[in-house]
Amino acid sequence: MERISLTSLGQLTKVDINFGDITVLVGPQASGKSIFLQLVKLVLDHNHIIETLQRYGFDWMAEPDNFLTLYFGTGMGGIWNQDTQVQVDNTQFNFQNILSPQSTSQTESLFLIPAQRVMVLRNSWPRPFTDYETGDPYVVKLFSEHLRQLMEVEFTSSKGAIFPQVGRMDKNLQEIIERSIFDKAKVRLDTSGMRKRIILDIGEHQLPFMIWSAGQREFIPLLLGIYWLMPPSERAKRENIHWVVVEEPEMGLHPQAISTLLVTCLELVHRGYKLVISTHSPQILEMIWAIQTLAQTQATPTKLLEIFDLPKNEFFSAIADNILHHKSFKTYYFAHQEKGILTEDISTLDPESLNEAISDWGGLTTFSTKVSEIISEAIWTQL
Repeated sequence: MERISLTSLGQLTKVDINFGDITVLVGPQASGKSIFLQLVKLVLDHNHIIETLQRYGFDWMAEPDNFLTLYFGTGMGGIWNQDTQVQVDNTQFNFQNILSPQSTSQTESLFLIPAQRVMVLRNSWPRPFTDYETGDPYVVKLFSEHLRQLMEVEFTSSKGAIFPQVGRMDKNLQEIIERSIFDKAKVRLDTSGMRKRIILDIGEHQLPFMIWSAGQREFIPLLLGIYWLMPPSERAKRENIHWVVVEEPEMGLHPQAISTLLVTCLELVHRGYKLVISTHSPQILEMIWAIQTLAQTQATPTKLLEIFDLPKNEFFSAIADNILHHKSFKTYYFAHQEKGILTEDISTLDPESLNEAISDWGGLTTFSTKVSEIISEAIWTQL
């Protein structure tokens, strides 16, 4: 899949996205980014979605609106109307056809880390698929189930250590995550009571979920999702998974932690995943702009390492070289217009562009630009 275009899906009037190796979506709240990302998942994995819902006992009784509610969530049953059209590359996507029994592959190809990831932990443990309400979005349920299986199957021999964990993530990446996000804390599996739970271990103190910081609550499900994408073997990536979607990865994180998370995202792309990010953070677009500018000026990979204050070792140098010389980037703005929500390609991120959507990076730099102009004017009036 290289391109998806659609008309009239929920509040989305017209969307046209050509994907890069990293694709970033920006726009205000309620601009339809999550709906679009869930649609991408539906297009790529509809057989797997149908099989999973049936396996866990969900029945839409042959009613398309019921299926849409089960998938997108409560209130979304009418999201697909008679004017809705979705085209994938050069092929029309027929929603009605996917509800019929399928004999084709039911493997999953897109792993989605939702914005509501903080919901997946209850009593310091990932919730099972069936623990959610019928109208909770499918992508939240599936992400939660993936993390539950990760903890109960793949971490059974971890001897209590969740982070840092030997063999799951390169030690170079592990060290910068430890330094910028966890400091002296360790993430551990506590089995001392009558039920397992994830805890933060800080010296002699063991902190359960309820007293974690907001950033820790947001990041630990994200960390577990990243672990899921990094199999404990010589394989670079999960078999059959080609796409990774991360919604609002910056939530609850300090700017230094966001930089570390961005390095982790680049490592996922280096492993061979195609990455789609939705964000409200200008820091993420600053990274994309910097990478594009370095590539255009034929800068050495060490310049990218300097941006992130990374050591110039073999591991990070290989990532930087691959990202600068072999990967493509696309950025799209989901904009509220009179006709509804339309998308605009702002991939150049040119700060000198006469198009404000491009120069203000989809509105993410509007405030800083305005402040700079007003302060400059105030200073000049005093001279």
